[in-house]
Amino acid sequence: MSERSLKIIQGIIVKNILTIAISLILVIGVAHELMAQTNSEGNQLELSIAIEKALNNATSTRIAKSNSEAAKFGSSLLSSDYIPKVNANISYTRSQYPQIITPIRQKGAFPPLDDHIYDATVQADWEVFDFGESRAMRKKTKALADAANIKYELAKMETIESTSSAFIQLQQLRELKKVQEERIETLKKNRKQLESLFNEGRVAKVDLLKIDDTIVSAKAAIISTNNRIDQTLLRLSDDLALERELTLANIKPINFDNDYAFNPDNVAPEYAPSVIAAEHQKDASQFNAKASYRAFLPQFNLFAMEQFRSGSNLEIDDQWMVGIRVSIPIFAGKKVVNNQVKKKEAKSQAIRLEQTRQQFRQQLNKLTNAQYETQKRIQSIETRIKYLEETYRVENKSFREGRSTMTDLLTTESKLNGVRAELIAMRAQLRMLNLNIAVLTGQLNKEMAIKLAEGEPR
Repeated sequence: MSERSLKIIQGIIVKNILTIAISLILVIGVAHELMAQTNSEGNQLELSIAIEKALNNATSTRIAKSNSEAAKFGSSLLSSDYIPKVNANISYTRSQYPQIITPIRQKGAFPPLDDHIYDATVQADWEVFDFGESRAMRKKTKALADAANIKYELAKMETIESTSSAFIQLQQLRELKKVQEERIETLKKNRKQLESLFNEGRVAKVDLLKIDDTIVSAKAAIISTNNRIDQTLLRLSDDLALERELTLANIKPINFDNDYAFNPDNVAPEYAPSVIAAEHQKDASQFNAKASYRAFLPQFNLFAMEQFRSGSNLEIDDQWMVGIRVSIPIFAGKKVVNNQVKKKEAKSQAIRLEQTRQQFRQQLNKLTNAQYETQKRIQSIETRIKYLEETYRVENKSFREGRSTMTDLLTTESKLNGVRAELIAMRAQLRMLNLNIAVLTGQLNKEMAIKLAEGEPR
């Protein structure tokens, strides 16, 4: 076999090896991409899981929970006012002159003296009656604890609302981006057809320039949508305390086809969390004013004491004492001023409660009106889309027949795209209004939020 034949055979072998290697690389790459897509789809974050994570990690919820627990412990602390207090004291005294170590035990016998005195005392004190001051303070802290607990429940509902709204906004932006991308594809197809007409001398160069400008503007709109998606994903990642940032592919889509208006069961102010919390705040302020007034009345305490004393010889002498103590305030200018301040604060809280009721009624009216308006706009927009789609089809045909201008065609196309985007926005708005009403009336929970986000009846 000649040297030339060997080189040819070697070349064929090397070529075959390279072909096989490249094929393997391509197969591995495609398989890796398919696996990545499968994992991405299989690990999509659902709204129910996101809500659970947000309830555990959102800073607003954790702060409200800590405040509720602190208020609860504060209430328990004041409930111990009627439990006797026991104290123990140990002391050593070195005096310039000898002091009495023990009391007089018998008539005519002077008690021993010493300048070194060792003393140990165990004392119990029990407040038995204070004309309701302690009881009023306990009721005050109980009312504050109840208010803090209502605020915690409200914070949980607001966290559920915020997380659900993020999913709704992401679905809105996903749908909007899809419409924008479809618009660009349609414009590019029209551009190719327009270029053919230009080559035939049937349209002017300016028509090509107009559609090119529209395509550039449409691409810029997608960039803006992507920025909004990134901002929403970052906020959601922070609320869920995730170690890595989310991508849109990580979020499971929600249904945007249904349109449902939430009608709450109870619309009376008495059921609203904000009003209930304000009522507890008012009660706490009134109890505080009562406690301040009762501070001018006597207090009755029982006490008992066991005392051990010794001098330098360390001979221990003990004695006990029991008694009752009555404390009668005579005059305290600071308490007088404080009592007036507490009365004014109670009056202010009563006015604030009425203001909260008014704000609830106004806010509910505003939300329900917006909800009704959004429903009607959705119906109107759906009708407009049908008309504009037909108008665009007719004008596109007229343009190709030379009976209308590119400006007319692009104007109709822009209106159609704007109305489609408006429909997506209105569907998102209706869902968020439903969530707002559910929070305002104190009825939102995880299961309800999922249904409202999907536009389904609860």
